[in-house]
Amino acid sequence: MRRFAVVGSPVSHSLSPVLHRAAYRELGVDDAAYDRHEVPAGELDAFLADGPGRELQGLSVTMPGKPEAHAVAAEHDGTSLRLGIANTLLRRPDGGWRAENHDVHGIVAALRPLLDGGPTTGAVLGSGATALSATAALAELGVDRLLLSARRPEALAPLRELAEASGIAVAEVPWERSAELLDAEAVVSALAAEGAAAVAERWGGQGPLPRPGAFLDVLYEPWPAPLAALVTATGAPVADGLQMLAHQADMQVRSMLGVPEAPVEAMLAAARAELASR
Repeated sequence: MRRFAVVGSPVSHSLSPVLHRAAYRELGVDDAAYDRHEVPAGELDAFLADGPGRELQGLSVTMPGKPEAHAVAAEHDGTSLRLGIANTLLRRPDGGWRAENHDVHGIVAALRPLLDGGPTTGAVLGSGATALSATAALAELGVDRLLLSARRPEALAPLRELAEASGIAVAEVPWERSAELLDAEAVVSALAAEGAAAVAERWGGQGPLPRPGAFLDVLYEPWPAPLAALVTATGAPVADGLQMLAHQADMQVRSMLGVPEAPVEAMLAAARAELASR
């Protein structure tokens, strides 16, 4: 039996087991199991060396373990190597780990169907690992100008460096004026629930909002998320974080099982059914 799992903290809410198990059913895979393990910050290495991780052939890694997943690996795909974060670990024949980053693919795949051609302007709201992946995704989509805004402007330095290394012009927007990001053609909110609620309250009191070309909110429970609801009211197309999650899980399933593709629509349907039942 091949054993896989999602790790992070908190992890009890993770939909990764629903997504991966749905893929196993659709693909007729009966020799793989997928579970979840609570692994707080700083404990991934010990989990892999001395804990249940010893029995795993692969892991999905959620926050706060993505930088640690990159650090424990002896081998990296190009995206993980460039960003310094990984959401996937695969056991190598020598017992070591290969790190991959499929968050960037998930963001690109969620946004691209909403866009009318290639965007030239992009925007990222927030900082941290997901915001860094969003910056890389917007670069892949072809933007040449990027707006950034975060509550702590100093936290934007890695995003700026990544964008500028890709030849993208960067402008930082003050946090109190973050609604200006909606002027961009492709916008990603990488805010957690508490921060997003506070921004939505501020945006809601600022009068009519700009209409972005497309908007991805990485939140998905409950839905609509506060910012997504405001942007939907402008008439802009909006993608939720569940679409991003399903597309990155697609790539994880391919890497973990060695299959050419995963049944994304069936995985997404299973995840939506799980949310509806909660």
